[in-house]
Amino acid sequence: MYIIVWAMLVLYALLLAPGASAGNDLLFKKLITGNFQQVDPLVVMVFSFLGLFPVLFMVMICKKDTYTLPGWPFSLLSFALGAFSLLFYYHWKGQKVRTRSRIPSRFIAIISSRLWIGLCLALTIAGYANGLLSLGSIKAYGDAFMQSQLVSVMTADFFVLTWLSYSVMTKERIASRSYLLLCFIPVAGPFLILLLFPRQDVREEKL
Repeated sequence: MYIIVWAMLVLYALLLAPGASAGNDLLFKKLITGNFQQVDPLVVMVFSFLGLFPVLFMVMICKKDTYTLPGWPFSLLSFALGAFSLLFYYHWKGQKVRTRSRIPSRFIAIISSRLWIGLCLALTIAGYANGLLSLGSIKAYGDAFMQSQLVSVMTADFFVLTWLSYSVMTKERIASRSYLLLCFIPVAGPFLILLLFPRQDVREEKL
């Protein structure tokens, strides 16, 4: 399933995504340079969430980097490639071959601590406040989607990452099904689950 979604996302990004490419994309230049004042708040919100999603998956991957394919390189790549990197990893990670994660336990303790997760959740809530309370416009977002290839691709990436967080947390049995529905509150829901269940005994299923 993951490789099918990955292929569809690649096809969309390369052939189907509307809007101007990076060289002619004014929104691309404004977002990359941090000139957020001239961009619709909803676009800024989604853009910022694509920086928080990799942090979320970094926590989950590093805690259980015990499979044939090391997860940490794909976790790092996800900060630039998002779901393109993560879907590839979850499809090809293979079987569990180690009893302990490749990642130092001290680093895992830091990124899975309530303090770190709470900080990430607070940043996410601030993102929602900026996007939803600053009078972000659905129409303006739609216009940006059609005008900017970056916005159209990052929107697809955003929805795929929202689904992927639910899929991974479900298969790793991080919480009960009722709690896992929080994953459909993008970014905030999964971080809240990690905050509520910081030391879960995960019974893994093959992803």
